[in-house]
Amino acid sequence: MAREFKPVRFFVLMGLAAFVVCGVTAFYTQRAAHGRTSEERAAYAIGYKAGEDAPADATLASDAELNMMAQKYFKSQGSGNQQNWDLAFENGYTEGFKKRHRVK
Repeated sequence: MAREFKPVRFFVLMGLAAFVVCGVTAFYTQRAAHGRTSEERAAYAIGYKAGEDAPADATLASDAELNMMAQKYFKSQGSGNQQNWDLAFENGYTEGFKKRHRVK
């Protein structure tokens, strides 16, 4: 004997399932915003801190200067793929610098 279809229960459960799926997707998307691996997230954090610690009268470094800084930090603290590490460091430095200093 077939059970009776209950449309309210069905749509409530589908809404709940969609809410859970969207929440999980948002969590992992936000988590990966600063790098997919732990090395990249560490590089981002180091770059962010370095950007915040830049002198008050400093200007945002050029891409070449950021790359040189990233390579210097990678040699002393980094691990993993250097190219990904450099990119994460540069993104972190830029965001940390912009947060602490008013970029004109």
